[in-house]
Amino acid sequence: MPPTESRAMTINPISVRLSLFYAAYFAVVGIMLPYWPAWLESRGLSPVAIGAVLSVGFWVKLVAHPVLATVADATGTLKRTTVLLALGGLTVYGAFWFAGPFWSYLVLAFLLGFTVQSIMPLGEALALSAIKLRGLDYGPIRIWGSVAFIVAAFAVGAATERFGDPVILPLILGTMVVLIASCVWLPGRGGEARKPWSWAAAARLVANRRYLVFIAAAGCAQASHAVFYGFGTISWRTVGFGESAIGMLWSLGVVAEIVVFALAARLGRFASAPVLLAAAGIGAMIRWPLTAVTDDLIAVGALQLLHGLTFGAAHLGAMRYLQDNAPEGLEATAQAFYYALVSGVVMGLAMPVAGFFYDAYGQAAYLTMGVLGVLGLGFSAVLGRILKA
Repeated sequence: MPPTESRAMTINPISVRLSLFYAAYFAVVGIMLPYWPAWLESRGLSPVAIGAVLSVGFWVKLVAHPVLATVADATGTLKRTTVLLALGGLTVYGAFWFAGPFWSYLVLAFLLGFTVQSIMPLGEALALSAIKLRGLDYGPIRIWGSVAFIVAAFAVGAATERFGDPVILPLILGTMVVLIASCVWLPGRGGEARKPWSWAAAARLVANRRYLVFIAAAGCAQASHAVFYGFGTISWRTVGFGESAIGMLWSLGVVAEIVVFALAARLGRFASAPVLLAAAGIGAMIRWPLTAVTDDLIAVGALQLLHGLTFGAAHLGAMRYLQDNAPEGLEATAQAFYYALVSGVVMGLAMPVAGFFYDAYGQAAYLTMGVLGVLGLGFSAVLGRILKA
């Protein structure tokens, strides 16, 4: 076989398009997670106010994700809806330039939850559909999102060190333009015959005991990051870490996440949803209590490697469950309810609690996150028994 033909066979164009989507989306996240709270703080918001603003975006997912996904599933407009949400998100971020009163931040946070934060369940549904249809591996595709997160975290860390926190919003706006282009380039859902969508089928999905236990296990794992996502950068600045060190710490966690994604396809039956979610629970039980009691840069860096479990294993476990169990024709609906319940209800409850505890106890607030790891481990064990029954 000629070398050029061999190379062509190793590059799947659908994989490239999906990888670009993940890279663009998580470049935005790579700015938002570490630095959006800092930008809000630079505008004069207190920790409690920041927690409230962040929580609004999570709560709106409870309505926005299911509504948008069910409409997209029923009408077959997944890709078109994703593009429109990205365009709307660019507009909302631009409006933050003019935010003044506290209520205006709350309104814009609501609109962010409806637009930008609703992109992922729809894009993920398109991705999983293409991956399943073409026999691709999720991990190597999703890795590019993690790589982009690292690049964005490092770049924005360097930019804020030189220009200050006000530079964060322009960088988000520029990255959103790339995200819009990647959404336009997403593959459409397969053209095979599909079962008709119905509210009754969607209701049966959400009321299913197995699905609810899965949501509880995944929700505990993801909610254990509430203090970290809301106040990680602020806390590290308080103990004296520089912006470059903070960018490095965020990136270390994502490097560990990349390793987990890369290994997932090789783990076979050991990478079942319950096993991965249990690993996330164990990681949270170790990571967060130790984070609460150390301000040594090397020790914090070592603990950041556990992000490969607390987030990476949890996310892979969730995607494995949805890929194997989402009913035909309800792929986007299953994704949307997962994101609405986990990133919406559970995180919407956890984020203001995180703000309260951080305001009262500072870095010691991480201790409360370890409890969620214990709960997540228990729900994962129950899920494993249900799936074997």
